[in-house]
Amino acid sequence: MKYKYSLLLFIVSFISLPLMSKTKRGEELLNLSYHYLTNNDYPQTIRYAEQLRKIGESTHNNIYLLNSYICLGQALMMTEHPKASKYFLNKSLLLSQRLKNDSALCSVYNGFGLYAANIDRNYYSSIEYFFKGIETAKKSKYEKLHTVLLANISGVYYLKKDSDGLKYALECYEVGHKLNDDLLLFSGSCYVAYMLYLKKDYINALKYIKETEKIMIKNGFNDQTLIYTILGKITFSMRNKEEAISYFQKSLEYAKFAQPSSIADTYLQYAKVLMSQKKYQEALTKLFYGLKICKFTDNFIHRSDFYVNISECYRNMNSYQLSVNYLKNALIERDSLFRTEKKMSLNEMQVKYDSEKQENEIKESRLNILRVGKRNQLLFSCLLIIIVIAGFIYYQYRKTNKLYLQIVRRNQEALKREEHLRSQIDLLQKETNFSQAKYSTSSLTDQKGSDLFNRLEQLMREQKVYKENELNKDKVADMLGTNRTYLSRVINEYSKLSFNHYVNSFRIEEAVKILSDPTNNIPIKILAYEIGLTPSSFYNLFQSSIGMTPTQYRAKVLLLQNDSDRESF
Repeated sequence: MKYKYSLLLFIVSFISLPLMSKTKRGEELLNLSYHYLTNNDYPQTIRYAEQLRKIGESTHNNIYLLNSYICLGQALMMTEHPKASKYFLNKSLLLSQRLKNDSALCSVYNGFGLYAANIDRNYYSSIEYFFKGIETAKKSKYEKLHTVLLANISGVYYLKKDSDGLKYALECYEVGHKLNDDLLLFSGSCYVAYMLYLKKDYINALKYIKETEKIMIKNGFNDQTLIYTILGKITFSMRNKEEAISYFQKSLEYAKFAQPSSIADTYLQYAKVLMSQKKYQEALTKLFYGLKICKFTDNFIHRSDFYVNISECYRNMNSYQLSVNYLKNALIERDSLFRTEKKMSLNEMQVKYDSEKQENEIKESRLNILRVGKRNQLLFSCLLIIIVIAGFIYYQYRKTNKLYLQIVRRNQEALKREEHLRSQIDLLQKETNFSQAKYSTSSLTDQKGSDLFNRLEQLMREQKVYKENELNKDKVADMLGTNRTYLSRVINEYSKLSFNHYVNSFRIEEAVKILSDPTNNIPIKILAYEIGLTPSSFYNLFQSSIGMTPTQYRAKVLLLQNDSDRESF
């Protein structure tokens, strides 16, 4: 769920002030983009950042482009456009690295961390990105950026339902007081409330979230749906049901300013209160509305919870078949099969047991009902385990097969793009060389390294020396008229790879190109020797690089070709 930690992304002054534009219009757009981003008005952020990007392109202003990419990448992520978001995040990473702008790079790593948590749900990767941002912030000595990243880490801990994130939230809160910064105080108090809520310290959690509400109202932050949902959760946990409902209703009043995941969570929590009051029909209305939001935005974070609660409503309304059906949907949504079997199977068995018990009450005595119930419970347990295992195996097979096909399809598309771009690269090379000769400020050493790497690339791509089975560093150094030490340093500097990894990357690229051609039926072993590897080394290297064996890859290529032929027919 994209809670508040997803919103505190940037500290404008550290990014925009060192990068002031030359034109007044550019300055206005840059400031407007960050203003709306900081205040969580993502449609307006996208509007102004897109204008900033166009000015940057027309004036060749890298500062405009960098800031527009950052704003667009994060605003698009929060409005459920993951592909476009990833595109701009990647562009901002490359440009900030090229400009060596550490403050911008901090925000870029922050954006990737938020993307990993919110879109990929890869919490470990998310935390890794945040710590990269913290290391960059330390080098830049930007305490404020450092603190925002700490707050986001505590947000990931909240998503993991792990209260260990409290220490990061408290540090953010303390720095906010030290710097008298409302933005940091807002995020810090919000996260502290999160963590205390997880620890079931509801009294203190309420104190901190009330402070968050005051700061929100004072500064006009657009996080009302999020904050009032948290207030509803805490008050409901304190058994103040009517007060909790009032907070959820207030939360929904601001839904047009909120992220879809936050709105869905509000409906989910609202329904739980109604269920505790045995208002199952009203609860179902809220649950189905929230589930519709999840499906419409392709947000799977809350879906399993919606299915579970819908099932419970139907069970309490004696609609047992519907209850079982929604529990099955919940099983599919669960991340962990172990947790699903442990928790969900017990619920489903209870539903079926209740159904069987109700039917037998009409015909038999209580003693007979209990006996039948035990027998059926065992039967249903075995059946459920079989269904779950079979379903999981089938799901994994379909998932793996789909993944393999996607890998092959991407490689084939990449090969087509490479052929198209190769001619353009050759034409642009002359212009680039001329431009570098005219405007380059690099040192002689940098120019020599770039020169050597370009000749090495030419050696690999045009002469394909990587096909030599016994190719080593000394041979390549001789071909290029240099020594092995300098060659290693240049390869590492320009490709970030060792010599062996660099050479093997061309071998695998060549193998993918050959195997992606459905008309080429060269035996795998011969292919291995042709690209300079032994069969066993080739198999291991190909699988670790591509994610499947060469044989599997070729099979998927043929499958795609057959599907294409059938469609054409």
